[in-house]
Amino acid sequence: MDYPPGLPALLRSRKRLGPPRRVWFFRQKFFLEEECIRACRKLGLEVREWELGEGWDAAGFSGFLSALLEFQPDFFFCINHIGFDKAGRITELLRGCKIPAAVWYVDNPDFIIRAYPQNVSPWVYLFVWDRHYLDDLKAMGFSHLTYLPLAADPRLFRPFRTPPSWKFGEIDAAFVGSTWTQRVRQQLARFREEPEKLAIIDTAARRFISSPAYKAREELAAVYPGFSGLSLQEQIDLEAAALWRASQMHRLESVIPLTAVGLQVYGDEAWEEFLPAREAYGGRIGYNRELPAFYQCVGVNLNVTSLQMKDGLNQRVFDVPAAGGFLLTDLKESLLDLFQEDEVAVYHDPEEARAKLLYYGQHPAERRTLANRARERVLAQHTFVHRVQAVLENLSAAFF
Repeated sequence: MDYPPGLPALLRSRKRLGPPRRVWFFRQKFFLEEECIRACRKLGLEVREWELGEGWDAAGFSGFLSALLEFQPDFFFCINHIGFDKAGRITELLRGCKIPAAVWYVDNPDFIIRAYPQNVSPWVYLFVWDRHYLDDLKAMGFSHLTYLPLAADPRLFRPFRTPPSWKFGEIDAAFVGSTWTQRVRQQLARFREEPEKLAIIDTAARRFISSPAYKAREELAAVYPGFSGLSLQEQIDLEAAALWRASQMHRLESVIPLTAVGLQVYGDEAWEEFLPAREAYGGRIGYNRELPAFYQCVGVNLNVTSLQMKDGLNQRVFDVPAAGGFLLTDLKESLLDLFQEDEVAVYHDPEEARAKLLYYGQHPAERRTLANRARERVLAQHTFVHRVQAVLENLSAAFF
């Protein structure tokens, strides 16, 4: 991934004055890319989308350099450091060109960037969807960091004039989400020949569910004396396996008991392996084409947050009210930073989840009131346009 030595100076000489207007967006058909690109264009930015395959090759990098010189972006934008190579050559190029990059983390940044310090740069501004990760990223050497929660795209998630009950029926209560079975299997496959580590992962995962820590490394160190002696990549692999196993355990144990009081479950087919009654499984629901309509046909939409987000808010918190649906969510501290208490319905533990699922199922007027208030809040403050505007304001303050 070599580039002509004179390219950075040439791009620096062509930098435009004023606020950023052109954005280079690295894509890999990943979560939230489309929403961010739409928000950029709505704010008047000119967007150049650059879609990557599995990674960089010589032809792809050559084409990238030619397009970069032609487009002359004011900044780069991507999700989860997509487009950046492990060796830090893209980071080095941006530093030489003095072109900033905005990277929005919507997954655990430790598993993506911690082993690759070559990508630390004062020209990379990190936006993190859970504020608990900010301190570690600062310790890595990143100087520009901001908490940026998720959001909704009201172009996609919006109320229908008539909820399409003809397609989905009228459902009293539902949960839509993954069992994470495929991800857990991928993580555990690394330890297929090490049964002692598989046992350690399960033990640490079980402890992590109720731990106040936001990383599984503390639980792994407690149950595995040799943990600190492992290489950084080995530690990261164990942490990822323990975190996703814990998230799977937590989700199954939160959702399955509620099927006894009528909760319907939608998601990957692995639910059929876990649910005691097959009729509780409703099948898959497509995120873009079906989910916005589906939320409107459900009396109570349940939220169970991944344990990689000990205080972060997932998409359901924004998508369900944006679609006009009612959400019952597990309480996160950051929830009340973004919503008022009279805009959300929360539960603290499985017993309260069961009680409130039954209560709100019998009080449609209260559901409508909360759902309307939550939707007003989302539209006023928590859309992707708001988030991209925050990105632009932070970049402008730091670099323009």
